[in-house]
Amino acid sequence: MAVSPDGRVFVGEQTGTLRVVKDDRLLPEPFLKVEVDSFWERGLIGVALDPGFPSTPYVYVTYVSPKPFVHHVVSRFTAKGDAAVPGSEKVLLEGDDQSKLGGSIPAGHQGGAVHFGADGKLYAAFGEQTAGMPSQKLDTFQGKMVRINPDGSIPADNPFFEKARGKYRAIWALGLRNPFCFAVQPGTGRMFANDVGGSLWEEIDEIVAGGNYGWPHVEGPSTRTEFRGPLL
Repeated sequence: MAVSPDGRVFVGEQTGTLRVVKDDRLLPEPFLKVEVDSFWERGLIGVALDPGFPSTPYVYVTYVSPKPFVHHVVSRFTAKGDAAVPGSEKVLLEGDDQSKLGGSIPAGHQGGAVHFGADGKLYAAFGEQTAGMPSQKLDTFQGKMVRINPDGSIPADNPFFEKARGKYRAIWALGLRNPFCFAVQPGTGRMFANDVGGSLWEEIDEIVAGGNYGWPHVEGPSTRTEFRGPLL
């Protein structure tokens, strides 16, 4: 969910609707509805408001679309009152065909959280879809934190901008398992992600540019210096 400065609360439902709570009341009509694959951990799985909202009337969501194949979508919608303007969706970033990405439970570990950083950039977290090793690769968004401009373009100062290709230049950090939620600390801009553990540890990681958090090679504390250890 995301809370507007005017007190409205935007609540995403996995089945594809974004609802609005206004004056302590759930409004009967949704703000928007997108077509999703809602199996297992897929669906509408992230929402953020523009830093200038509601004066800058943009609402951002992450969802898993079933068309033309099952894949992540990060989109922007324009708000008018308590509803999105029909036809206002602007797709900012798309993931890959999940049927080709592997994993023991391909619909699991979707991640999905999306927030603005203190730098005005849009960050989104993606799980590794239970596949493990893709978390370490720069040709997929699996197990990554990504960073884009609010219009969907990719900042040239992203850490893998020269090393990665195409849309994967959006990768900000790697080696995550399922960073299903994260938060930005007011004032400092530090970013903290909750990463789901495997058989040993749940983690709270501080996300930094180019950080590698070790999955699937390590989990929890590690002596391997190439990986960044968790805060907790």
